[in-house]
Amino acid sequence: MTDNTPITVYTAECIGNAANCLYPNEVKITDEFSAKLAFATDMVCARYKNNYRNTANFEVANALPGDCDNDHSDEPADWVTPEDIADLFADVSYVLHFSRHHMKPKGEKGARPRFHIVFLTDPEQDADRYTALKQRLLTSFPFFDANAMDAARFLFGTEDPQVIYHPGTITLNAFLDDLENEQAFANMGRAIPEGSRNSTMSRIGARIIKRYGDTPEAKELFLQAAEQCSPPLEERELESIWAGKQRLYAKMCNQPGYIPPDAYNSTGPVVWDTPIPFDEYDLPAFPVDALPEVIRRYVLAVAESTQTSVDMAAVEALGVVSLCSQGKYFIRGNADWAEPLNTYTVVILPPAERKSSVLSMMIHPVEVFEKLENERRSPEIVKSQMELSKLEKEKRSLVERASKGKATEEDIKNKAKEIAEYEPVKPLRLFVDDVTSEKLTSVLAENNGCAAVVSAEGGIFDIISGLYSRNVNIDVFLKGHSGDTIRVDRIGRASESIIHPALTMVLAVQPEVLNGLMSNNTFRGRGLTARFLYSMPRSTVGSRSFSTEPIPEGVRVRYQDLIETILSSDNEQQPISLDDGAEEVLETLFNEVEGRLKGDLAEIPDWAGKFVGSVLRISGILHVMKYPKDSMFDPVDRETMENAVTIGRYFLEHAKAAYSLMGADAVNKNAKHLLSAIKRERLTEFSRRDAMRLCRRFKTAESLQPVLDRLCEYGYLAAKPLPPAHGAGRKPSEVYLTNPAVLEDFAGEGRS
Repeated sequence: MTDNTPITVYTAECIGNAANCLYPNEVKITDEFSAKLAFATDMVCARYKNNYRNTANFEVANALPGDCDNDHSDEPADWVTPEDIADLFADVSYVLHFSRHHMKPKGEKGARPRFHIVFLTDPEQDADRYTALKQRLLTSFPFFDANAMDAARFLFGTEDPQVIYHPGTITLNAFLDDLENEQAFANMGRAIPEGSRNSTMSRIGARIIKRYGDTPEAKELFLQAAEQCSPPLEERELESIWAGKQRLYAKMCNQPGYIPPDAYNSTGPVVWDTPIPFDEYDLPAFPVDALPEVIRRYVLAVAESTQTSVDMAAVEALGVVSLCSQGKYFIRGNADWAEPLNTYTVVILPPAERKSSVLSMMIHPVEVFEKLENERRSPEIVKSQMELSKLEKEKRSLVERASKGKATEEDIKNKAKEIAEYEPVKPLRLFVDDVTSEKLTSVLAENNGCAAVVSAEGGIFDIISGLYSRNVNIDVFLKGHSGDTIRVDRIGRASESIIHPALTMVLAVQPEVLNGLMSNNTFRGRGLTARFLYSMPRSTVGSRSFSTEPIPEGVRVRYQDLIETILSSDNEQQPISLDDGAEEVLETLFNEVEGRLKGDLAEIPDWAGKFVGSVLRISGILHVMKYPKDSMFDPVDRETMENAVTIGRYFLEHAKAAYSLMGADAVNKNAKHLLSAIKRERLTEFSRRDAMRLCRRFKTAESLQPVLDRLCEYGYLAAKPLPPAHGAGRKPSEVYLTNPAVLEDFAGEGRS
C-alpha cells in the first residue's frame, strides 16, 4: 500500500446513538474533507455482513481505530498529544478525530486531550487477526484504551468534526512489523537522503528508545543511525530529535500496561497455564437460592427426579410464572419507566437431555388449570354460542322484514350494534406450541391480549423465519415482548387491535436451533435475539443415576397451588412499585451497565441494552412468586431486587456465550484437528510449514494462522521467544511450542 490508498470506513444515519448497529454508508478518507464527512455521524472501521455491526458479521477492514482519553494521569506533562502521535507514527497513514469530550470534563476526570485515531492497515478479512493487530498496537503503545480492542468497535461522530488528516507511506501493519523486528536498524546501511532525514531519524529514534529505553547505549545507536544522513544533520537538530523522544518515552513509562525494555527484550522460558477446553464455557450455574422457597424446592426436586441440571427447571419456572402473571401486573422502574412481566426464555441443550420431561413437569399445573377452567366454562360457552346464533337469526329476520316495510333501518342498526358489542365466552387458551404469526395474533386477541409459546422443540423459529411462508411478519413477537399496540387489518377478515399485548416464550431447544436464531439477519437486525434470556446449562449426560428421589407430594402440591393462585387472580394491569432499597440497587446496576456498554458489553450491545429492563421484569416475577394473590399491595424490596440482579448476571454470562458461539465453530474445529495431529506426532515444537505438511487441509498460511492464534489464545501453544534480530536479512520463521500438559494428557490416554 502507498500513501494514495484511502482509509475506508462505514458510517451510520445517526449520531450519538450507542444502540444503533447499522452502518450502510462507505466513505473513503483521502483528505481532510472526506475525514470530516466520515466523522459527521457515528462510524465503524470495518464492513459487516448486511451492514449490521457485530463481530460475527465481520467481513473486511483496512482501517483500525484507537482511543486516547489520557485517563492514566492528571498531570498535563504525562498526556499524549496529537503532536506525539505525529511523532510516533510519522510514516503511517491515519486520521485523527477530536472526540466529543475533547478538553471537557468526563466522569470524574477533568478536561484533557481526547481523540480517536483511525490507522490505515493491510486489508483484513478475519476478525481474530484484526483483533490481534489491535492488541499488538496496545502492547507497544499502552496509552490506547484497552477496552476498545474488539472487532466491532464503533466511534461516536461529532456535529462539527475537528480532524487531522495525516498521509503516510506505510500501513500500521508494516510499522508494527518494523518496530517489533527492528527493521529500522536493518536500514542503517542505507543512505538517508535530504528531505527525509528528520522524519526518518524521528522514526528510528522512537523505535530505539522504545526497545532499549532512555539509556546512553540507546542514544549511541541513534547517533550511529544518523551517520547515514546525507548530507549529515546538524548536531543541534539531532539533539532536538532525541530530546523529543526522551519526552515521549517519559510519557509512555507512566502508562498502565507499559512493558519496560528489559522485560520486552526477554527471551526467557514460556510460563504455561492450563489450556482452556474447546467449546466449553465456564458458565455459572443458576443461582437457585435467589428463588423464593416454594419455587426453589420444586425446581431442585425436578432436577433431582429427572437427573438434569437445575438451570433448566429454574429458567422454565421463571417463564411459567411470567406466563401466569402477564397482563395482570406491570412493574415501575421509576415514574416514567415501566416493564411488563412477560419474558422470552430459551434453554439450549443437545439431544437426550430430557428437555421435554422437565418442561412438562414445569408447565403441568398450567395445563391442569386450563382444563378445569374450560370444563367450568363449558355451559357458558354453549350458551354464548346459542345467544350469538339467536342474535344473527334476529338480524336476518329484521333485514327480511325491512324489505317488506315492516321494520326500519334504525331497527337493523340497533341489532347490528347489539351483535357487535356482544362478547361471546370462549375457551381459555393459555399457551400454544408451533404457531404462525397470524394465528398467534388471533390467539392474543381472543385471550385479552395474553398468550404464550411453550415448546421443547425449535419449530417456532422455522415458522417465523419463513419455512412455510414467504411473507413472514415477526411484529407480533417484537411487540408482544414490549407491549406495543398490535393492529392487524386483513382482506376478508375482521380487524384485530390489541392495546397491551403480553407474549411469553418458554423454549428448550438444541444448539443448532440457536445457530439458526443467531445467524438470521432479520432476527438480529430487528432485535428479536436481544429479547431472549439465554441459558446454556452444563450437560449431565454420563453422570445420571437410575435410582432418583421422586418429587415429594407436598412440594408438588405447593407449586401447583402457587401457579393456580396466580392464574386465578382477576387483576388487570396492576402496578408493582419498588421501595427505596430496591430502587437504589436498580440504579446502581444501571450505572454499572451504562459504563460497560462501550467496554466488555460492546460485543452484545443489542442484548445488553435491554439487560436492566430484563432485571426489572425478573424482580417483578420474583415478587409475584412471593405474593401470588395481591402482588400490587407490597413494593419490591431490596432483597428481591438483589436476587433479581444475581439472576440477571447469570443470564448475562450465558448470553455472552450464546452470542460468541457464532463464528467460532469453524476455527475451533480446525484447531482441534491440528491439535490431534500435534498429539499424535508428539511435537514439542514446530514451524508453520511443519503444520501445513502435517495437516493438508491448510492450503495457505493465511488459512492456518487463525488456527495457530486460537491454539495460542487457549493455551495449547505459544510462540517460541527469539532473540532480537540485528542487521539486514529476512525475518526468521516463527516457531511454536506445545504446552507440555497437552502431550502429558495424550500419554495418559495411550496411543492408538
